[in-house]
Amino acid sequence: MTAVKRHYIDLPNGQIHFVVAGQGQPVFLLHQSPMSSAEWDDIIPLLAKDFMIIAPDMPGHGQSYDPDYPMQIEDFTDVTVQFIEKLGFESVMLVGNHSGAALATSIATRYPNKVSKLIISCEMLASKEQIHAFIEALKKKPLSREIPMDSEGQFIADAWKRYQMLAPTSSLETRYKPFIIGQAGRLRPYDIHHCVLEWMEKEDWMSRIECPTLVFGAENDLFYSEQELEKALERIKQCEITTISNAGALSTFENPQQMGKKFRAFLNH
Repeated sequence: MTAVKRHYIDLPNGQIHFVVAGQGQPVFLLHQSPMSSAEWDDIIPLLAKDFMIIAPDMPGHGQSYDPDYPMQIEDFTDVTVQFIEKLGFESVMLVGNHSGAALATSIATRYPNKVSKLIISCEMLASKEQIHAFIEALKKKPLSREIPMDSEGQFIADAWKRYQMLAPTSSLETRYKPFIIGQAGRLRPYDIHHCVLEWMEKEDWMSRIECPTLVFGAENDLFYSEQELEKALERIKQCEITTISNAGALSTFENPQQMGKKFRAFLNH
């Protein structure tokens, strides 16, 4: 059984919580919002067979500090690089899902010498037009954490339906864990979703990635497109692609065995 140990580390703006498992080359797992390092609970034992796995909670998530201002993607990038350097690593491999993929991509393009390999999910392939349309749609249908509370608790039922859309083929038990984490996110002062979308809309970040990259698409993900996934081979200089079956936006909870197998194969070669 893989031993997973919890740690805290002090950075200039606050304390970061993270988990560590395994030995070898460092692989950092970056969660999506409003999740935490718990998003990777079922993936960590699979990757820790070959690598040292480090999964932090981003500021404002999990057990890490709450920022006293609405951070931008550049801020999250700098904090994560501070975290990597504080642990003594010059170069690491990064894995990110959804907003975690945006953070991983931002690090890889802003600090290319810090990233030797990159694994990101498919919404990073979305065009500026698609992102703009998604931002406009949020004005009419807010994120689950932004659904107004009501005395009858209907907002909880409405949020549950949103998670059903995120993972339409998962069991209720599988969906329940990220749902509970997501609802706890309502207690935090800031959310990363909007700043990630604004950052993604700025330019084609894919063309700026230099390191070997695996782009994965969960077949039930809102942003999944087989055609766009194949175009990644042209947009990213050193690129591989893969599809995760029977999974959506909550793929790490839904199909960890398949993801772990494909991630290990890429990271090992």
